Amino acid sequence: MEIKGKVHYVGVNDRTKALFENLWPLPYGVSYNSYLIADDEMVALVDTVDVAFFEVYLKKIRSIIGDRKINYLIINHMEPDHSGSIALIKQYYPEIVLVGNKKTFEMVEGYYGVTGDRYV
Repeated sequence: MEIKGKVHYVGVNDRTKALFENLWPLPYGVSYNSYLIADDEMVALVDTVDVAFFEVYLKKIRSIIGDRKINYLIINHMEPDHSGSIALIKQYYPEIVLVGNKKTFEMVEGYYGVTGDRYV
């Protein structure tokens, strides 16, 4: 879904999740927000989604950029509902450069075993 210009929402809705952090009720489920910024030269992905929704997520991304590569994955934080698909994105886009802070990269390696180019 285009938000404005070259910024697109590629997140997904999880209508099956009943509790947030197994404590607070989610009567309508939850949204895993992710955004794709695609101009003529570069493509940046902001966060990912829960790994259970990767197939739908990838289809949304490809419907916007087709076979273009994703240059950057900007990682805002490491909760699994935002970072769960990092390893799969890296498999589909092996040249992607991860963008985050020092702690982000310790966690990406520790949780998902993902290494490679990064921008701190």
